[in-house]
Amino acid sequence: MNKDYVLQQAGNAAEKTELAPEKAFLFQFFDFKFSYDDEKKECTIECPVSETMFNPFGTVHGGIYTYLADTAIGHLNFRFKEDPYVSLELKTTHMKAITSGKLIAKARYSKDGYNVVFTECDIFNEEGELVSTTSGTFYRVKKR
Repeated sequence: MNKDYVLQQAGNAAEKTELAPEKAFLFQFFDFKFSYDDEKKECTIECPVSETMFNPFGTVHGGIYTYLADTAIGHLNFRFKEDPYVSLELKTTHMKAITSGKLIAKARYSKDGYNVVFTECDIFNEEGELVSTTSGTFYRVKKR
């Protein structure tokens, strides 16, 4: 692993980090780029694959897919809901090992509710192949 790259990414992320949507340290560290489709109610995150994401086998760790999906769904809720929502459960299925390129996560509602929402997030590689899919249930937390 290139230590200079890791230190540079960490330093840049630390400088840009805020407690605000799209600004968390790991979002910056992994270089997440957020976009939204207001008509379809979708959130998309794109990021490059880096060695910092690898498991001991040299492929993207499954937890990265779940983290990316959870983040995309969380920002979907942040964009389209008035109150914050927290995850009650997530289920991720891994379909393809990735070692390079970029990841593209697309989150959407499968059943949009008021107190509970059911969501899905598909993650693709840059060739458009499905890499993983996550389903999630999220619960509304009332603002105080």
